[in-house]
Amino acid sequence: MNLENLQQECLDWQRTLKLSDWDISVKLVPHREMTDAIGHVRWDADEKSADIRLITPEDYQSGVLRPYNIEETLVHELLHLHFVTFDMSDEPKRLAIEQAINAIARALVNLKNANLQHKE
Repeated sequence: MNLENLQQECLDWQRTLKLSDWDISVKLVPHREMTDAIGHVRWDADEKSADIRLITPEDYQSGVLRPYNIEETLVHELLHLHFVTFDMSDEPKRLAIEQAINAIARALVNLKNANLQHKE
């Protein structure tokens, strides 16, 4: 997926996730610019603006448990914006929220792909 396609996917998912009122930029970065993550979002809740960085698919380390699904990672980072007011300082709560976001992102992307296959 190139950056242009990724930006369009971001806009499509913003509409789906009711985040169209946010100004969101998305950027592909080499793995060396990320620390132990394949995606990261930084936000300003007052301004409703966010920057999402995703590692380039070519930099995803092979041999990990799951193949890299850049769309799922994008949705995951977008979902974080619905949780910006949650207290993430408590480690058990942070872990529970992260796991919920993982499950929701995976389910939404799988549902979208299933719907696309059904239409074909």
